[in-house]
Amino acid sequence: MPRRTPPASEPPRASIVVPVFNGAGYLPDALPRLLAQRHDAFEVVVVDDGSADGSADLVRAAATDDDRLRLIALVENGGVARARQAGVAAARGEYVWFVDADDDWRDDALARLVEAADRDRLDVVVAGARFVYDGGSSQRALPAPTGGPVDGRTAFEALLTGGISGHLWNKLFRRELASALEFTPARVHSDLAMVADALSRAGRVGFLDATIYDYRLRSGSIITSRSSRAASLELIGDAVDRAAARLDPALVDTDAFRYFRTRFLVLSSLKDGVQGPYSPAESRDIVRAMRRRLAASDLAVLARRRDARRLLLALAAKTSLPLYRGLLRAAER
Repeated sequence: MPRRTPPASEPPRASIVVPVFNGAGYLPDALPRLLAQRHDAFEVVVVDDGSADGSADLVRAAATDDDRLRLIALVENGGVARARQAGVAAARGEYVWFVDADDDWRDDALARLVEAADRDRLDVVVAGARFVYDGGSSQRALPAPTGGPVDGRTAFEALLTGGISGHLWNKLFRRELASALEFTPARVHSDLAMVADALSRAGRVGFLDATIYDYRLRSGSIITSRSSRAASLELIGDAVDRAAARLDPALVDTDAFRYFRTRFLVLSSLKDGVQGPYSPAESRDIVRAMRRRLAASDLAVLARRRDARRLLLALAAKTSLPLYRGLLRAAER
C-alpha cells in the first residue's frame, strides 16, 4: 500500500483513535479499511491497551507501509477510557473520531463528518448509525436528529431525553474539546460520560443525516453480558451530574434530567440488581435501594414523556418484584 502522508508542515485534518485490547482477530481487517477512508489528510492512532495477543506487533508491521498509522503502546491494561485518553493526547488532527476495531463503517464516513464540521463550524457532529446483532441477522437503526446546528445546552438536553445517543463512534469531536474531557473509568457505558462532558462544553453541535457506522453486538461482549454494572452506573451518573452543573445547576431540577436519572440510573440499576452476578444479599440490597429511590415524581416524569414501556416496568418494580422479573423475562424473548 503506497504511503499517503501529509507533508510534515501540514498536520492531519483528523485523527481516528482506535483503542484495542487483545484485538488481533480484528486488526488485519480493520486497519486496511481505516486507511482506505476517502479523506485527503488523516491519521489513525491505535492505542494498544496492554494486549497479550500480539496486537501491538500487528500495528507496528502495518505502520511500516503507511506513515498515517501510529501506535501508542500502553504497558498495562487500564480500560477503554484510559486508552482513549492516551489516543487524544497523541492525536494531531483538528478533529477526533473514535472507532472500535471490531465494527464496520462507510469508506466515506470521515470525509462526511469533517465536511459537516467545516461547513457549519461545529464542535461536535452527530451522525446516524446501526446496531448489528450477531452476524447481521438483525439490525436496529440509530438515526441522527434532524434540523440545523444547536448550542451545547440544547444538545445536552437531547442526550438526557434520548434524542442524542451516548455513543462515541457516530460522532466527530473538535480535538480542542476532546482534550478537555474527563475520561470516566467506567467498565461499561464510559462513552455516555464522555458524550455528556463534550456536549456540556460544546458551542455548536450539528447533525449528519447519513448512516456512517455499524456497531456490531456479539454474544459474550461486555455490553451484552450480564456482568456487574452497579459501580459503572454510579460513575456515569456522577459524570453526567458534573456536566449538568457545568452548564447550569438548575438543570438537575428539570423534567429532562429526572427522566435521564430514572431511565438510565434507577431502572438500569434495578435490572442490574435482578440480573447481575450478585449474591442474594447483594442483589437484595441493590434492588431495595433502587426501589426506595423510585419516587412518585419519577413515575410522573415517565408518564409525561409517554414512555409506556419504562412506566410499566417502574410500576411493576415498585409494587411487585415477581411481576417485574416476569416483565424483564418477557422483554428478552
